[in-house]
Amino acid sequence: MTSTLFLSSLRSTASPPNCRFHMSSSSRSGRPSFDSFDTICRRRRRAWESAKASVGVEPRPTVSVGPAETGPVDCGGKLSAWTSIRQERWEGKLVVEGDVPRWLSGTYLRNGPGLWHIDDYNFRHLFDGYATLVRVYFEQGRVMASHRQVESEAYKAAMKNRRLCYREFSEAPKPASFLAYVGEVASLFSGASLTDNSNTGVVRLGDGRVLCLTETIKGSIQIDPDTLETIGKFVYEDNLGGLIHSAHPIVTESEFLTLLPDLVRPGYLVVTMKPASNERRVMGRVNCRGGAAPGWVHSFAVTDRYVVVPEMPLRYCVHNLLRAEPTPLYKFEWHPESGSYMHVMSRATGKIVASVEVPPFVTFHFINAYEEVDEDGRITGIVADCCEHNADTSILDLLRLQNLRSFAGLDELPDAR
Repeated sequence: MTSTLFLSSLRSTASPPNCRFHMSSSSRSGRPSFDSFDTICRRRRRAWESAKASVGVEPRPTVSVGPAETGPVDCGGKLSAWTSIRQERWEGKLVVEGDVPRWLSGTYLRNGPGLWHIDDYNFRHLFDGYATLVRVYFEQGRVMASHRQVESEAYKAAMKNRRLCYREFSEAPKPASFLAYVGEVASLFSGASLTDNSNTGVVRLGDGRVLCLTETIKGSIQIDPDTLETIGKFVYEDNLGGLIHSAHPIVTESEFLTLLPDLVRPGYLVVTMKPASNERRVMGRVNCRGGAAPGWVHSFAVTDRYVVVPEMPLRYCVHNLLRAEPTPLYKFEWHPESGSYMHVMSRATGKIVASVEVPPFVTFHFINAYEEVDEDGRITGIVADCCEHNADTSILDLLRLQNLRSFAGLDELPDAR
């Protein structure tokens, strides 16, 4: 799930930077390039007293998504998280205990996996769930909330046929015969069998259009931020091709930046798109320095003048993509011997100004990035913060739903740094 990010400017002069990369769960105060929704709210903490909200009793008509495990589930007095939503859509008023400040006005959107079953068939992994879009609306001290399923082709096909029809993160359709398997493999290389289940991010483009995203390019879906209705597929009107991109682009009022991993010639295209346009343009290319495939890029970092492109030793693996049953690393392989790098590209020229070898790392999310300057305004370094999992790839398999639904009362996930 993601929240809206706001870009703030930093003054500096353009020169090749020295690079230092912080792997931490928080960024230095006073220097951020991006402020989250939570950060903005904390700045006005004195004006916003603590408010607790619970679901009210004025829901709109709902649509059921069928049987199987729907939550929350009571187990010995404990509630199980990571259970499927009860309805395909819901809307109603939230009952507020305390006061929500009347100056708070606007809409908060987020999405993520919310439906982890089809009838009696339960998905394995957190990332498999069909996308649920959530809206919280603030106005004059009132709070309204709603949620609705994103109507991707994968979701609609599953609801119609009552079975999995597209390849999700850890799930693959079960072919009826060997010939069906051969056809499914062929459709994988064309991208036809890849999911468009946009359960990872939601962004507002500079022209006001709102997109839900996932790591497949076909999973870019435009939605209505007021009704949560699925408008349709967002079509990129260019010839760049490719099957995957970063699930978390960098979006400002004037620009959409993302990475396109190249699985044929290992590397990454850094591309940009202007508001009111569906055409991506290439800013530059990063060639991988190690391995036969690019590293996974779930997210990346940007400063005022530079794009930071991570090259993890957790690399895409075509062989694993073809498997009917998942491996512990799913569509990836761990190759620490191939090296780990941070590449820095100038946003002005598209040229690589630095490639720094770093210790092996595993990260999903970059948190912040900024340029350090001296007293004369010259850039002396770049700092990129990310949540790093101690180069331990087991975090992927620990996000299986069976593990997350443990009733042991313990935090089952290892700490990051």
